[in-house]
Amino acid sequence: MSIISEEFFAARTGEVLEARLRESDKYQKNMEDLHKALRVFSKAAGLSKKNWKLYDALDDAWTEYNIMYGEESYRLGLEDGMQIASEREIRKKGSILSFKDMTHLVYLYDTVKKINMFLLGEWDNYDRKSGILKELDRVYKVIEDGVCAEIRLRGEDELFECLTDILDNWKAVPEERAKVLTGLEKIC
Repeated sequence: MSIISEEFFAARTGEVLEARLRESDKYQKNMEDLHKALRVFSKAAGLSKKNWKLYDALDDAWTEYNIMYGEESYRLGLEDGMQIASEREIRKKGSILSFKDMTHLVYLYDTVKKINMFLLGEWDNYDRKSGILKELDRVYKVIEDGVCAEIRLRGEDELFECLTDILDNWKAVPEERAKVLTGLEKIC
């Protein structure tokens, strides 16, 4: 569900967007290329009226799809931007998952990893189905849910890889890793 009202969306994608597109040389060039391609197609196609109607129906459906795709892309980008901006404001106030809380979690993560390595001889044992070690692994989920938006909004695979790279960097003390995880320091 979108946090952006339809009224706001309509206001930002109506005349305001049209005015911006009129000023965009790149957009105007793209439109020129599109019209040129359409003229070339129209001359070369030699379609009957019936086939032109079929083509128009296909073109209308494709246009509607592109409009919906663009609208959802806009909403997602705006929502991501709003989340990042609000998160920065919240972090300035020191609330939600603070640097101190994240530091405690990184220490706990390191301890869970050491226990796993001591008892099992390795860490990469994620397929445990139950038991105490599985429950201790939940600290990773808390960290994952609490990281800054710049990390959290990556794709699932990139998020996992990024978190693993940060958390498993034993050269960095927990405080340094917590700064990166909370967005107080840039990701390498």
